[in-house]
Amino acid sequence: MSVSYGQQEGVFVELSRGKVNKKTAVLERVPGHKERGVSLKGAAEAGYPNRLHDVELRIDVPETGWYVLEAEAWPKDVELLKRTDKSGMLTKVAYFQLGEQRVTKRIVYNNMMGGKQELGKFEIRGAGDKLKIWLPDNLVVQRVLIKPYVVPVAPVEAEDYRPKVIPSKQRPRLWVNSESLPVVKGRLLSEENAPAWSRVKEVALKPYAFITDDRQEMFYNEELEQVIERKAFYYLMTGDEKVGKEAVDLVSRYLSVLEFGNVTYGDITRELGRAIYTGALVYDWCYPLTSVDVRAKMRKDFKRLVMDMEVGWPPFYGLESIINGHGNEAQICRDMLSWSIAVYDEDPEPYKYVSYSVLEQLVPMRKFEYQSPRHNQGIDYGGYRFGWEMHGAWLFYRMLGYPVFDDNIKNMPYYWLYMRTPDGKMLRDGDMFNVKYNSSDDFYWKNPQTMLLCYAYSGSAVVKAEFLKQGGLPDNPVLFLLLNDPNIKPDFDRSQLPLTKDFGPILGSMVARTGWSEEKTSNDVIAEIKGGGYHFGNHQHADAGALQIYHHGMQIGDLGLYLSYGSPYDFNFNKRSASHSMLLVRDPDEPLLFRTKTNDGGTRFSQRFPKTKEEVLSDSWYHTGEIRASATGRDAIKPSYSYFNVDLTAAYTAKVKSYARSFLFLNMERTDVPAVIVLLDELETNNADFEPYWQINTLNKPIVNEDGFVLNSQFKGKKGVAFVDMIKPKATEREVVLHSGDSSAFVFGDLYQVKSPWPEARGTRVLVKPKEKAVHTSYATVFQMTEDGAQKLPVQYKEYANYYAIQLADRILIVAKSDRFLEEEVEINVPGDKEYEVIVTGIKDGFWNINNTAKSSRFNVNILKGNHTTSWKAKGEVFVLKPYRGYGDSEGRF
Repeated sequence: MSVSYGQQEGVFVELSRGKVNKKTAVLERVPGHKERGVSLKGAAEAGYPNRLHDVELRIDVPETGWYVLEAEAWPKDVELLKRTDKSGMLTKVAYFQLGEQRVTKRIVYNNMMGGKQELGKFEIRGAGDKLKIWLPDNLVVQRVLIKPYVVPVAPVEAEDYRPKVIPSKQRPRLWVNSESLPVVKGRLLSEENAPAWSRVKEVALKPYAFITDDRQEMFYNEELEQVIERKAFYYLMTGDEKVGKEAVDLVSRYLSVLEFGNVTYGDITRELGRAIYTGALVYDWCYPLTSVDVRAKMRKDFKRLVMDMEVGWPPFYGLESIINGHGNEAQICRDMLSWSIAVYDEDPEPYKYVSYSVLEQLVPMRKFEYQSPRHNQGIDYGGYRFGWEMHGAWLFYRMLGYPVFDDNIKNMPYYWLYMRTPDGKMLRDGDMFNVKYNSSDDFYWKNPQTMLLCYAYSGSAVVKAEFLKQGGLPDNPVLFLLLNDPNIKPDFDRSQLPLTKDFGPILGSMVARTGWSEEKTSNDVIAEIKGGGYHFGNHQHADAGALQIYHHGMQIGDLGLYLSYGSPYDFNFNKRSASHSMLLVRDPDEPLLFRTKTNDGGTRFSQRFPKTKEEVLSDSWYHTGEIRASATGRDAIKPSYSYFNVDLTAAYTAKVKSYARSFLFLNMERTDVPAVIVLLDELETNNADFEPYWQINTLNKPIVNEDGFVLNSQFKGKKGVAFVDMIKPKATEREVVLHSGDSSAFVFGDLYQVKSPWPEARGTRVLVKPKEKAVHTSYATVFQMTEDGAQKLPVQYKEYANYYAIQLADRILIVAKSDRFLEEEVEINVPGDKEYEVIVTGIKDGFWNINNTAKSSRFNVNILKGNHTTSWKAKGEVFVLKPYRGYGDSEGRF
C-alpha cells in the first residue's frame, strides 16, 4: 500500500490497508472501536521472529531523514492480559523492520501509556520503504503515525559559540592528561589503592565472552560495561595492548547492537548515557589501538544513541536544562561531555554544544548559587545531582590542568556533614527518595561517590573521613583509582568544625548543634531554621521559615513522604508548606497553581526554576525573603548561642503584608536540658479575615496543656521530651487543632492519606490560631529539649513593646521582636546568685553605650550590620543600654 505523506504533523497509516499475511493475522474490530485493526491468529513466538512478518506497509515520505513513529493498539481481552502478564506493566511488544534495517523490538501497549505508544525515532532512507510488523498476541494494532523528528533547537548563542577552552591534541584527555597520568599510575600500588587495583587487574586480564549478531539488537548490559571500562583503564595504566584491543572490540560491537527502543520507565536515559560514557572512555584511552573505520562506526553509534537522551541532541530539548531537573544529572556533565571530548578531533560540534552548556550556563549559575554551601534540591537529589556536576568539574580540571568552576564548589559537601543526625540519618530537605530512610535503626545515609569526588577535588581530610565512613566505593574501582590520593589522611575529628553553620544569602538557613557525637544514643540536639534567599523549584519544597529539631529522633520536622513525583499527595502535601513546621496564612481566594487542588495557606508553591543569575535577581517570583541577622556567640567553634532572623514576606503571596521569624538557639551545656530555642513570629496580613496558623509537625502525638505542648521522641531506647511553652498568644487567646494519624495530611478540607510504614504517614500536625481576628498576630515560643525524666527549667519572662526579656538557668535574654531592631534604652538586672550570660539579640547596628550602674563604669560596643547581637557575662549587676557612643565618664573611663 502506498501512502502519500502530506501534513507536517504526520500521517496515519492504517494496518487494515496494508499487506496482511492471512496465514498468521486477521482483520478485527475491538468492541468500542469503529476502526478495524490487525491481530495475530495464534500465540506469539518468544524472542526474535523467525517467521514471515504479519503486516507490511509501504512508507512514502517527502525526503529521507529521521521520523518518529507512533502506534495505536487495543487489547482484545484485558482480563486475559492481566492474568498472563508477569511484569506488572501489562506490556505487549511487537517487532518492526524498516527496509533492510535491523529488526527492532518496541512496546505497543502497557499500563503506563495504554495503547498509544511512541515507537521511537526511525531513519527512513528512501521513498517506498517497507515497514514489516510482527504482532503480539491478544492485541489489535490499528494504525501507525509517521511524523518528522524535530531536532531540538540550540540557542543562537550556542550555535555561534566558540569554546573558551578546547581539548588538547594529546591523549589521553578523559580524567587524566599527560601531566596527571603519571600521578595516577604512581598511586596504584599504595596501601589504600592496591586492593582496588587488584580488582581491576583481575577483571581486565580475564577474557570476556561476548557474542553479537549484527541482525539482532540487544538491551544494555551493565556488567559488560564495567568489564570494558576496567580493561580500558588497565591498558591506560600498563600499555597492555592485548587487553586494550579487547576493550575496543567489546565496546565497538556492543554499541553497534545496543538498542533501548522505546523503553522510558526507570529513567532509562541514565543507562543510555552510561553506555555512551563507557564508549567515550575506550575511544580516548585506547585511541592508538582503534582504526579509522572503528572510530567512524563508534561516532555514528554515539550520534544514534544520544538522540534518545532525555535532554535531546543538541542538549536543549524543551524545558530540559543543565541547571535543574534530569538535565542536571549525568547526561551532560559526564556522558555527553566525555563523548564530546573524546571525539573532538574528528567531530568538534558536540563539544561546542556541551561546553556551551557547562561553561556558559552551569558554571556562572553555580558560582552564584553556591554562595550558600547547600543544595537547593535537598539531601537526596542534591547529593545525586551535585555528584554529576563534580564529574564535569573534574573532567575539565584534569583535561586542562586548572579548574573552570568557582572555588566555592569545594564548600558544598559540608552541607551533608551539618545535616547529619546522630542516628545516622539526616535532617529532612527536599524530596527524600531513599526508600530505606526509616526502615532500619542502623541505617546510615550515604552517597560515597559524591563524597569521593568532593574530597579529592578540595583535598579535605574531613570529607575523606566521611567518604570512608560511608563505605568507600568498592563497586567503582576505576573512579576510585583515578581520584583517591593516599597522601591525604582522613580526619575523623569533627570537633574542629563550628557547631553552628550559617548557609549564606542564596539558600538562607542555619543549622545549630550541641555536639558532633555519632553515638546513636547521644543526647545531642540538632536544629535547623530556613528562610531568605530564593526558590529553585523541582524537588525543592515550599518551606521558607521551616523549623526542624532532632533530639533522640525527630522531635519537630516534616511529615511529607516522596512517593511519586507530581501525584496529588506530592503536589498538595509533601512539597507544600502544610507538611513542614512553619506559618500558614489562609486567604480563601488565593489562586492555585501548578496542578494543585488544595489551598494550604503556605508560601508560594513553585515548579518554575531560573536558568541564570540575572533571572533569579530580576524576577521577584523566585525571591523568598531577606536574612535580617545571623550571628553566634563569642566562641566561634562552640558558641553558647546562635541567632537567625529572617523577613519572609516575599515567600508568601500578597495576603501577607509583612512577616518575620527569629530563632535563638541556646547550647545549655547541660545533660538534662542540652538545648533551648526561642522562636518569635511577627505577622501582619492584608485582611483581618485571613487566618494565621502557627504550625509544628511531630512524629508522635503530643500532650496539649496550659503552657503549650509536650512532645516526645525515642531512638535506641533513649527518649527525649520537648516542652514547648507558648508565651504568646496566651492559652485563653488561642485555639489548638491537632491532625493526627490517618488525618495528619488533612489540609483544610482535603485528605491526602497514604499507605506507608514510615512514621511520617501517621504523625501529628499542631496548628495554633488566635481566637480573635486581627491583621497583626504575634507568636512567642520557648522550646526546651530535655532528657526523659528531667524537669523543664523555670522560665521568667516579660513582654515589652519591642522585645521580650527572658530569664532561664544561667541565661538572661533580651530578644527583639522579629520584625524590628531595638533602638531604645534597655535596662537589664542581673541577679547576684550566680554568673549569668547576658545575650541581646535584634539590636540595631551602630554604636551602643552600656552603663554598668553597679560599678559606675561604661563601655561602648559596635553592633555590626547583619549581626545585631551582643553578649557578656555578669553577676549581681545592673546595665543600661543606650543607642549612642559614649565619650567617657567623669574619670575618663569608657
